Amino acid sequence: MENIVLVSHGQMAAGVKATLEMIVGKQDHVYVVSLKPDGDDRQFEADLQAEMKTLNGSTLIIADLLGGTPCNVSLRNYLEDDQVAILAGMSLPLVIEATLNTQATPAELVKAAKGAVADVKVEMSATTEEVVETTAAAPATDDLAQYQAYAGKANIVNVRIDERLIHGQVAGIWSTSLNTQRIIVINDEAAKDPLQKSSLRMAAPSSMRLSVLTVAEAAKNVQAGKYGAQRIFLLFKNPTDVLRYLEAGGELTTVNVGNMSYKEGTREVTKSIQVTEAEEAVFEDIAKRQIKITAQRVPNDPVVDFMEKLRS
Repeated sequence: MENIVLVSHGQMAAGVKATLEMIVGKQDHVYVVSLKPDGDDRQFEADLQAEMKTLNGSTLIIADLLGGTPCNVSLRNYLEDDQVAILAGMSLPLVIEATLNTQATPAELVKAAKGAVADVKVEMSATTEEVVETTAAAPATDDLAQYQAYAGKANIVNVRIDERLIHGQVAGIWSTSLNTQRIIVINDEAAKDPLQKSSLRMAAPSSMRLSVLTVAEAAKNVQAGKYGAQRIFLLFKNPTDVLRYLEAGGELTTVNVGNMSYKEGTREVTKSIQVTEAEEAVFEDIAKRQIKITAQRVPNDPVVDFMEKLRS
């Protein structure tokens, strides 16, 4: 849909849009219409009609509650309008999916939103039983020679530093926008912690393969061509792991710095990136290897020369 209009009682719609933009960046095609606490259906209808008159093209209205005033007024006004679709049951996953997948049908959006609801404790228990490639699980006799045809030809679609590892921006935006087939989390602690591995599996899109590996194992596997022609996304927690990956024989051409949060002794490079003096030195070492380092929180944000920002 070309336009998305979020409608709700009170400030729910405004809150969902604010959270949406915190995750995926500013969305100029998403609008908000609210039933005010002291308002009624006439107030809401006037505001909705005024907003809709400013829009051109197809529009998706997402209402907070089936049978509520925002939903009912939307139906009353646009039931016969073929350019307008109306969904009820607003949720952040639904709004994110609608925003990022503009070609999705209403039925596909509903299906995706239902799939985003989970009993987290049950899911966590289930994922501990899954086979997730890790250093501990990999056979000691794994013969990497069988992948010789792909050695040195890994199809890496993104290399990202994000201390949160797999979360909304990585799982819901970057991975899907890049048609990722495998996410490889590269961090020694995560590879050796069953609880972290379970959390990562639960956070990763179910359609994507997941590997959680130590730095040394990741460098060996990727360079050996173990993942064939799969579109792989390398995910690091910090710049030190990136440097260790390179020192272990891994090859990279670019690194995207996404999120590094505030901690004692850091300074701000961008709004989402805080670095220590030690980390600055690590980035300089990486850059000396002719690797381009950029900063970009989400795909529709501008690409920033990270080293230029770091040195300014």
